[in-house]
Amino acid sequence: MIKRFSVFVLCCLMAGGVWAYDFSLTVASGQTLYFSILGANVEIVYPNNTSYPVNGWDDFTRPVGDLRIPSTVVHDGVAYNVVSIGQLAFNGCTGLTSVVMSDGLTSLGNSAFNGCTALATVVIPSTIDTIGLRSFGECHQLADVWIAKNSLPRASAYVFYNMSLANSVLHVPQEALQTYMAASPWGSFGTILGDGPMATLSVESNDALRGSVVGGGVYEVGSTVEISAVPVVGQSFICWNDGDMQNPRTMTLTGNRNLIAMFFPLQYDTVDFAEVHRLQVFSSQEGLGVGVGSTEVPVGTVVEICALPLQGGHFTGWSDGSNANPRSVTVTGDMAFTAFFEQVSVATPETTSWKVRTEGREVVVDGANGLEIEIYDAAGRRILASAGVGECRRLLLPTAGVFVVRVGEMGAVKVTVE
Repeated sequence: MIKRFSVFVLCCLMAGGVWAYDFSLTVASGQTLYFSILGANVEIVYPNNTSYPVNGWDDFTRPVGDLRIPSTVVHDGVAYNVVSIGQLAFNGCTGLTSVVMSDGLTSLGNSAFNGCTALATVVIPSTIDTIGLRSFGECHQLADVWIAKNSLPRASAYVFYNMSLANSVLHVPQEALQTYMAASPWGSFGTILGDGPMATLSVESNDALRGSVVGGGVYEVGSTVEISAVPVVGQSFICWNDGDMQNPRTMTLTGNRNLIAMFFPLQYDTVDFAEVHRLQVFSSQEGLGVGVGSTEVPVGTVVEICALPLQGGHFTGWSDGSNANPRSVTVTGDMAFTAFFEQVSVATPETTSWKVRTEGREVVVDGANGLEIEIYDAAGRRILASAGVGECRRLLLPTAGVFVVRVGEMGAVKVTVE
């Protein structure tokens, strides 16, 4: 009976309708990825279990272009750490040109990127422990591999199966240069460079459906890097989450940075053949925040407006009394809205009994027993709150970025989570 049951299950798997993943998400670089839950962590997997093992992307859209593997994802309100890229996860994704893996990733499964024939650049974080057989097999365009780990990861001699690495460059930490040069498979690279202190520049979109970003990766400290924000039709780039409005933007890296391009729609649901009127969105203090959404549209058009706090600012409400942010308004004539911002009060250890620190993606508040904790994102939206008790309170953030942490009525601090 057990054997008959096993055969029945196998037939169901082969018949279709059973996938290899628990959920899917569109990540900041615009591709849809598929995840299998492993307790508090997730592994990235191929989506189609019925075509295992060779054609796991059959009937699904293969990711193309520049892929950024996130360090955390959120599904049904739960944040998971991305710790692994599974066996055959991106096998045969011939349109991928670069892959940047975030800190926290510990393993690459066998043939994870095998047959990605256009893949030219790979960035591997310092947290990697294991790189499997043929992980980058037959990636014949591979030009640059960056690996930030000082000690050698466990790696098969056949990581780069059926490839010539004579024209490829391996970038490793300066202090580990001799170690990599003497070890397989790393010693097979035609050029191995020992780089100085490295910094990771993470560049994301606040909404992948509204716009994409170009740039980001691992660079030597002091490098000059250009990034840009590319809105889709009907959307507009407003600024980066640190308030800088340059696009494209050139910056010198002095350490790890996480930047988010803020995109917002100017209008939608336009009513044809109606009289056009002006909608103006102002800021009460330009240095503390930006009012987004000014436009000229026909009467009856629904427009999304937003109050975007800049560094040091906090959104408190609109001139008509609404606190919604972002919000939709219907144009009935010439209209004006002012977004009010206030200076964020920064608490210090001398004036409070509590302290705020970060550990990875967690915000840790010590000494806040009995006080409500609220966390706001760069757009002024409250994303987490805790009214619990306990001397040490931990709140896990879904993404990296700049956040304002309020503790009771005693003040707030701004933190950067990378």
